Amino acid sequence: MAQSKLTKTDPERAMTTVRRISLVNGWSVAVVAGLFSLIALAFGDLLGAVTACLVVVAGGVEVFGNRRLKRRDASGMTWLIRSQLFLMTVVLVYAVTRIASFDGELALANMTPDMQTALQEAGINPEDVLPMVRLGVWILYGAVAMATCVYQGGLALFYRVRTPLIENAIAAAPHAGVADGTEVNQEFYDAVAVEMAANQFQPGLWARALAESDGHEARCKAIYIRLRVAELVAQR
Repeated sequence: MAQSKLTKTDPERAMTTVRRISLVNGWSVAVVAGLFSLIALAFGDLLGAVTACLVVVAGGVEVFGNRRLKRRDASGMTWLIRSQLFLMTVVLVYAVTRIASFDGELALANMTPDMQTALQEAGINPEDVLPMVRLGVWILYGAVAMATCVYQGGLALFYRVRTPLIENAIAAAPHAGVADGTEVNQEFYDAVAVEMAANQFQPGLWARALAESDGHEARCKAIYIRLRVAELVAQR
């Protein structure tokens, strides 16, 4: 009995977990990246500023996906996955660019007088330090690249694995309401269920559901139910 109860509630639990994670992660990414973009601009780092702005976009996409899930739209999962893949790509390109654009002469030119004095007192030629600096750059941005692959890649996989559960939660929630969030009577869902059992689909709504679901059958049915119920409510 306990196992049966757990199985029935798993989709809704997955929905709650995904919405909570995507909301917190999306806003955190957007806010932190926004601050970094301002800091980068203040220091004249154009590449850093542009990268941070793209990261803000990725965070916004994740929040957008979260809001679609809130409206019981299963396509929100696609947006969540895309946000993580886009963010991972942006960070990887940034890390590779930083490594490839390392300029030893510029690094020497940017050394402060205090640093130069300290090296001279230690009897170290500044040019002898360059290999260590280059190695440090490789380690730093290599770690950044690895971190984004693990975190963003892992989160994208997390969303992908839970997509079927989310689709089931949306399709099986008879009192979820329509796009405007209003409560809908069970009778409308019963009517749609009868129509679908008799294979009486509304062609226009079905075509829209197919387009929004990217061809995923379970997601398509969930979207169709939502659209058809909304249509019935509007006709009342």
